[in-house]
Order: sequence, then structure tokens, then C-alpha cells
Amino acid sequence: MKKNVSALNTVLGIILLTITCFPSFSQTGTLRAMNDTIDLYPGIPQVYDILANDTIPAGDTIRLVNLTTGNYISCQKIHDSNWKWTFTFNVPQWGSGGEVQGSYRIFTLSMDTSSAKILFRIHDKSFGYLEINNVRARFCASGPHFFFDSSQYEVPKGSGKTSIFSNSLWIGGKDGQGQLHFAGERYRQGPLPGPAGTHPDWYAGPVMDSAKYSVYMDTLWNYVWNLKKSDIDFHKAHFSDPGYTPIHDIVSWPGNGNTAAGQSLILAPFYDVNGDQTYDPFSGDYPIIRGDQALFFIFNDDRGPHLESEGAKLRVEVHGMAYAFDMPEDSAMKNTVFLNYKLFNRSQNTYDSAMLGNFTDIDLGYPNDDYIGCDVERNMYFGYNGTPIDGTGQPYAYGENPPVQSVTLLAGPYMNPDGADNPRFSNTGAQLCDFSVNGLNFGDTIVDNERYGLQGFMYFNNGVSGVPAYMTDPAYAADYYQMLCGKWRDGTTMMYGGNGHAGTGAYGPACRFMFPGESDTLNWGVGCTPPNGPVNWTEETAMNNPQDRRGLGSTGPFTFKPGDVQELDIAFSWARDYGGRSPLSSLAKLRLLTDQINKAFTTNKLSNGNQFYGIGDPGHSSDLLVNVYPNPAADHVNIEFAKSNPPADITIDLLTSQGNSIQRISLAECRNPVRFDIFRLPSGFYYIKVTTKESMTVKKLVIMH
Repeated sequence: MKKNVSALNTVLGIILLTITCFPSFSQTGTLRAMNDTIDLYPGIPQVYDILANDTIPAGDTIRLVNLTTGNYISCQKIHDSNWKWTFTFNVPQWGSGGEVQGSYRIFTLSMDTSSAKILFRIHDKSFGYLEINNVRARFCASGPHFFFDSSQYEVPKGSGKTSIFSNSLWIGGKDGQGQLHFAGERYRQGPLPGPAGTHPDWYAGPVMDSAKYSVYMDTLWNYVWNLKKSDIDFHKAHFSDPGYTPIHDIVSWPGNGNTAAGQSLILAPFYDVNGDQTYDPFSGDYPIIRGDQALFFIFNDDRGPHLESEGAKLRVEVHGMAYAFDMPEDSAMKNTVFLNYKLFNRSQNTYDSAMLGNFTDIDLGYPNDDYIGCDVERNMYFGYNGTPIDGTGQPYAYGENPPVQSVTLLAGPYMNPDGADNPRFSNTGAQLCDFSVNGLNFGDTIVDNERYGLQGFMYFNNGVSGVPAYMTDPAYAADYYQMLCGKWRDGTTMMYGGNGHAGTGAYGPACRFMFPGESDTLNWGVGCTPPNGPVNWTEETAMNNPQDRRGLGSTGPFTFKPGDVQELDIAFSWARDYGGRSPLSSLAKLRLLTDQINKAFTTNKLSNGNQFYGIGDPGHSSDLLVNVYPNPAADHVNIEFAKSNPPADITIDLLTSQGNSIQRISLAECRNPVRFDIFRLPSGFYYIKVTTKESMTVKKLVIMH
């Protein structure tokens, strides 16, 4: 168990209630209690008559009931309804689905007695597992991945050994008044460590009108849709067959939101056969996923207070898709899980200096003998064993030839537009020392489609004895944001060398990447000039003792306007060299595998010749990048395409919040940018929908007069 992490205890306990009542029954026969099955959803009361199927002899009017239920299940008798009870599953956090055993016993005053069992079926699909390849990884609908009561990132699958304890998304930015807004989590313990899982910043579901949030909406959206490519292919081939019924996760795919509740019209990506913007699998519409298995979920920071960081809300909605490939002969894809985030600014604030972060607690089997580092030019940070043997014989330790676990930021958010296709190389063909070192889409002839790579990496410690407080976990939103910006908790900027701080052996200058080894060949992370001491900087050169490490990969800054959509693409990879003499041999193998993964992502081509993310994937329609401005708008709005000559088949619709088209223009009738006059329209929320034969982009528009 992790230090300072009190995981939820899911062991089911017993409570005993004894009730004396005087109902009147007219049944005949021998007293007999029958087993019952009760379906419960977290937080939702369920009324159930436990004696409805029992045999009660005529004339027996006095009985006692001993009722036992499982831990977190409360029950209360409805006094005016004889033997009806209200049962509620009051779990402190979602993720406890399964079955709970209870029982009850009835007897008469003449001491006739009968007992029966109660099966409580807890319907909780707020988590799901990717397990199509060599990894079994748990993802949560509200964002804290890989952990619940223990580590849930198992590789090799079925081994009982895990390499990541937790992972979560961070985002912070400042509004027009300079106030910091932040959402991000570690273990949902709060600023002052308490029970894990009980202090969220993120909540399941889309952003909606504040009055529409409820426990019933929570039940609807605490759900992870789990689909395989074969499921969708079968649906596409058979949706029109007589008697065919799609599987549940295709039927319930959240392609559309409830606009009456303030949700966005378009949510989960889907192929719209007839272009009516309504997801209808019975008409042939189908979900768009990546990989051979994908999990989809939506979460936001608006549903409730930020109990982990105590930061101000951003009103951000996040669409997550975790996916993996079934490629057993490909050692890179076999041991890798991917995650795509799309972040929607549903507020009316413009956030400047916005930063994204990916927090990961890498635990390679036994957690207290690890090192951590990064590879600047591969967009990767990683954990590796600090000793030749992992652990001291524990069943969850990897033992000899320990593996390496990495996190790669395949692509970060889009950079602020500057009206140019920024190059990657100089006039002489040399790699430039700028964001193109590890960024995406530089020099591809497309204007303003550049995406950040990994822009910073720092580590911090899990309460290790003797470690300064400024190098431990963040507590409040300001701490989290400083770390996103490469600053320690004491406000000082990370420095090169030692442990990244002037007080722990750093020799400078200021830097953005901690423990890069020799991976930053252009010294980009230190301003393109050599550091003031040895270039090779690792935990070994800092002479650290291996311990439990946490890492934060950050990317940005960018301006996040109302209606904007940003993206983050991540890969979690594992490698093990069984013939190596040190953990570094596994790291060398991992670097080669990461090169293959980065190439597959950037070229959209897998080693088997198939596409990585597919045609029509909304996240990769780079030829159709759309900018809507001004937003909010009063008199007119411009729809501008990043590509100077976009396809001629583009159709642009201005939609009401209910999805009704107000005006339609085809690009053949106008120039780039396209202008809509809106001064006659009332203030409120609208949508701009841009459609081609292969893709659809929807952006939110705010009209304010």
C-alpha cells in the first residue's frame, strides 16, 4: 500500500436491524421465506417489499424481521407500507460494482421461523478495463485511472504485477482578471491527505446547466463505454438485418447530449449516415473509436467543488478515449495503451497561460526502489528500477531483469495561431532549437496546425524522510500550477543538476526537464546553451537513493477561449530486457519501441499496414482545423480554416442550441474566412457545424449583445 494513501476499504461488512411490526396477511400454508434479488445504483434509493414472494400462514399477524445488508447499504422501513423497505447503496466513491450478500429471518410469536438470502446487485459501470493486448488497465469515468483500492495497471496481463499506481489529468489557466483556475488530482485525498478517492476535482459527465446536476445524472454518466472494433464492424454489416439488435454500448453510445439540460448537442464521435446530427444506430450510425478495443468516458470539473486542489472551476469538459491494438507480434503495440483527451472550454472565460499536465505515479512492482527520468526528444518520461533486482521477493515485485514503464506525450495542445506554417529545419537542413524539437506538424505546409510536445518534466516525492517540503506533493491549486510551469512549491524555478533546486546541488541554469540524461542534444530545455555543469543529468549522477517517485509531464502554454477544443495524446509503454545486466538495458529497449510508436502515430500507419487512427477521426482532421472568432460575438462571426485552400465540399451550418439550422453556406459560395451576420439573433449559445464527406467539426458559439 502506498504511503499517505488510504485506499477505500471495499470489504463488505454486516449491519443488523431488528424491527417489530404488525402487518395483516391472508396467505395460507407453511411459513416460508424466499430468496430476493435487489438491484441498486449508487446513491439512488430503491423501494422493495422483501416479503412479497414469501408464504405467510393465515392468522399469523405478528412477526419479527432480522435484516442484514452489506457495508455501504443503508435501509429504512416504510412505516405505512407494511414490509416495504428503502435500500440505498451509499458508497463514498464510484467504482464498487459487484454483488453483495445479505439475509433476513422471519418468525411468529409461536416461534415458527424461516430465513432467506438477499442478493444486492450493485450496478456500477463507472470503470472499465482495456485488456486486448498484454496489458490490463483500469480506466475511470471521472478521470483517476489505474488505481482504486490497489494498483490496476497490470503487465504482463495475468501476472499480478503492476507498473503504474495512478494517472490523472491536470489543467490550469488564468482568466481576464488574473485569477487562477485549476482542476487536477493525484489520489483524491484533498490538500490535507485523507482517505483516497473521496476528494475529487473531476466528476463524471458533460458540463450542463448547474440546476440539472443530480445523483440521477451521476448514475447516467458514471459509465465507461467499452467497445471492440469487431463489435462495430459487425454492427455496420448487420444493422439492417431483420431481428438484429445492437449491443448495449452501441445502442447507448452518447453521440448526442441533452440540450434541454444544457449539454452540448454533439458529444461522443460517431459516423452520421444521413447527416442529421442525431445518433441513430438503427439507421446505420456507429461509434468512431480508435484501436481494436476502446473505452470512452466524459468528465468535467463543474459538477461539484474542487476538493482535491481547492482551485477555482474552469467549466471544462473532457472526452476521454483509451484504446489498444491487438498486435501480438508487434512488441511495441503489444505492451502499450493509448489515451486521447479532448478538452472543451464550456465557460465564457478566456484562459491565458493555460497549461496541461499528465500526472503519473509509476510503481514498478515494488514501489520503493525506483528511479525516474525523461527523454526530451522522444516526448517521454519513465520509471526504472534503481537496483538490479526489483523488490525483495514480494509476489508483486518483478524480481530480476526489471522492466521500464514510460509515458509519452505523442502530441500536446495546439499552439496559438500565428498565421504561419512554422518550420522544423533551418535553411541548411539543421533541426531548429525551438518547439519543433519534439512538436508535431511543423513544416507540413499547413498553417497553424502545430501541436506542442512535452514542454516540461519534474518529479516529486512521496513523503521520503529528509526530502525538503518544496519537493513533495502539491497541496493547493497554486502548487499544482507552479509545477505545471516548472516551479517548485517554494516558487523557485527548477534548475539543472543535482535534484533540480539550488538547495539540493543544482548548478543551473533554469531548466524545464528534470533528469534528461543526454536526450536533449540541442540543450533546448536550458535555452539552447550548454548547462553550467555536466550535461548527463540523472538520478544516478545526483547520487539519489531509489525510492517512490511521482512524475509530471506538462505542455503549453496556450490560450483557451470559450468554445475552443484542445487535445492531448498519450501512450503508456512497457518494456523488459530479460537478457540485460541492468535496468538500463530495458530502458534502451524501450527507447527503440517508443520510436516505433511515435512514427506510427505521426504517419497514421501501423506496422501491419493498417491506419493508426483512421479516416474521419475528429481528432486528426488536420486539414480541416477551424477557428471561430470573435467568440463571444455580437455583430458577426468568422469561420476561418487553417488550410488556405480547404476542400470544396465543405458545408457550414449555424445552429441553435437545440440543433436547428438557422443558416447554411457551402464553401464554394464564399471565401475563407466565412462570415455570418448575427446581430439579429438573440443572445445565447449556438453551434457552428462544419461538415465534409469524411469529417464533422462542431464548435460552440456564444452570442452576447
